[in-house]
Amino acid sequence: MRICGVICEYNPFHNGHAYHLGQAKTLSQADYIVCAMSGSFSQRGEPMLADKWSRAQMALQHGADLVVELPTLFATRPAEDFALGGVALLLALGAGALAFGSECSDLAALQETSALLEQETTVFQKALRTELAQGKTLARARTQALPQSISNMLAQPNSALGVCYLRALLQLGSGITPILIPRVGSGYHDTAPGPMASATAVRAAVQANHWRDAQAAMPTTAYTIFQKAYDQGRLHDPDALDTALLATLRSMPRHQIAALNDVNEGLENRIQQAAWATGTREQLLAAIKCKRYTHARLSRILCAALLGITQNLADRYPKPTYARVLGFRADARPLLAYLKRNADLPLITKVASFDNLNDDCFALDLRATDLWALGCASPAARAGRSDFLTSPVIV
Repeated sequence: MRICGVICEYNPFHNGHAYHLGQAKTLSQADYIVCAMSGSFSQRGEPMLADKWSRAQMALQHGADLVVELPTLFATRPAEDFALGGVALLLALGAGALAFGSECSDLAALQETSALLEQETTVFQKALRTELAQGKTLARARTQALPQSISNMLAQPNSALGVCYLRALLQLGSGITPILIPRVGSGYHDTAPGPMASATAVRAAVQANHWRDAQAAMPTTAYTIFQKAYDQGRLHDPDALDTALLATLRSMPRHQIAALNDVNEGLENRIQQAAWATGTREQLLAAIKCKRYTHARLSRILCAALLGITQNLADRYPKPTYARVLGFRADARPLLAYLKRNADLPLITKVASFDNLNDDCFALDLRATDLWALGCASPAARAGRSDFLTSPVIV
């Protein structure tokens, strides 16, 4: 049984994603496509627009055979940890191939870059120390320390993430075959509308109430699922958890902020002071932003504060310890039966039957779902314990 894995967010699912899944199936010649998809919060530390079951349904309608949740602990971490968590999860599920998109179409160049970053030659390490001494962020310092051709490549979001996937394959000693799918359409952060618009553009269109632009960028079935979620008040308001975040930070002693994942160098002082002086998440980010910390890193730290992700928790779970099923195609039942027998991780199809509900990583997923729900427009959609009450989607 040949399985091709895809690591994704689908926030929300659009035409580019449908193209990617189609190419993944064709190029890998796989029997099944398995998606490791982020749940309630994104890699940038922001709440997803639609719930994880709706997004799983969109994927299943357009090429995926099985969607499992990438645990929140990895879904909300820096690119290297995000990639390692996703690759480790797919490896445990028996994936023989990993399909990923990239602005760079040269797989060999991406592999050479990943090997260089893993080995970190003496010349590179010296250049990196020089850049860091100038107060630059690690990401920017690493980019500046590399040859120009490589740094240009890493300036492209999907190429940079692709390198992280390839590094994860090296770190895990995996025999998974990487399959590069050149990105088509607009750039990752491009907000221009159109049939191949980015997820960023689709979210911007929804927030501006430009539904025709969102519809043009999404497959018909995916848009129908998305529109239904909106009509039922089940989309998340991006600013809805601002008060909860500020309340959390204002009630945290400084040492607890310091214990959050990725907080160091006295950043807890800056965060605590800003939490008392600002009234929204964006104001808070602006107040703590400086040249040493990227916006994305600070956003993830605020997400860690909201969800209670400590450095200790991250250290205790270097890889996922379970595979939570969000949905599958009815004709993929043989795949589920195969995974239940052969997967290296327990396959969870019903939360209540999971025999390790005290697993702190799993508890974080449940907490993230319940907090995410509080950002929905409909009071009914804000109810908790959805993970216990919602069955896997079957299409």
